[in-house]
Amino acid sequence: MSVTAIRGGVEESRHQVHVAVASPDGELVAWCGDPQRLTTMRSAAKPFQAQPLVASGALEAFGIDQETLAVCCASHSGHDQHVAAVLRGFAAAGVEPERLANTTGSVEQRLRHNCSGNHLAFLALSAHSGWDLGGYCEPRHPSQRAALVALAAAAGRPADAVETCTDGCGVVCFALPLVEIAALYARLPQRLPRQAAAMRAHPQMVAEDGDLDTELMRALPGCVAKSGAEGLGCVALAESGLGIAVRVEDGDSRAVGPATIAALSQLLGWERPPDALVGFARPDIANAPGDVVGFLRASVPLNRVR
Repeated sequence: MSVTAIRGGVEESRHQVHVAVASPDGELVAWCGDPQRLTTMRSAAKPFQAQPLVASGALEAFGIDQETLAVCCASHSGHDQHVAAVLRGFAAAGVEPERLANTTGSVEQRLRHNCSGNHLAFLALSAHSGWDLGGYCEPRHPSQRAALVALAAAAGRPADAVETCTDGCGVVCFALPLVEIAALYARLPQRLPRQAAAMRAHPQMVAEDGDLDTELMRALPGCVAKSGAEGLGCVALAESGLGIAVRVEDGDSRAVGPATIAALSQLLGWERPPDALVGFARPDIANAPGDVVGFLRASVPLNRVR
């Protein structure tokens, strides 16, 4: 139940891992560690936070394109293509990007921050709904309340039964048991079809080339993948109808890739991952001069519900 860092043959450190695999009805299918661990969703909630924008009709009213919807669900890398999509969204909604409150710094810095698309969704929804654009990150703002209600509905809980805190970019963050997060992702392709289609069609907008989320969506038909801060990885497998949620206990994101590929290998019967995913299964550890001095090794045996 861990990912171990091996340096020169020495087991240097170990990351404890929890995994939950669930069906759309919320049934636990397989697990490792504690599938009930209360887990903050962080950016893995972004496709669900975008649902009020989709449901409001704002995409049609503003003519927001599919790439921009994908970046609304993203933790992008701030490349020019990401900034261009966010700016198209602001222009379509008639909102000034100066309204962004996702971080400090210049407008350019805020646009290149990985949550700018997520915040665009809140601001565009507010503009479409006639809500005040000020204070849109606050829990009492209608855009944050709408996101909470949408997430709670997808989870099958009353809104007041979802624990909340504040995310790194200032908006409301949700916390659920890991198995419920896996079930959310199992339901995602059917419950959020427009977000799923946008993310699959434009995986490079969700993160970047070479990122686990982007490469999983390229390599696996029907897959939707979205990570969250503090070592969370979530995958929806549309073909099997399963959702996977991986949580690294110490919050180190470097262990998410090996743990996720280990879980997928068992669920999908891989003797070897697809070529595009091999590098995530046993990633190298390099030193400052660039020499490979070790690797990460996953041991994530899944228990199955019989």
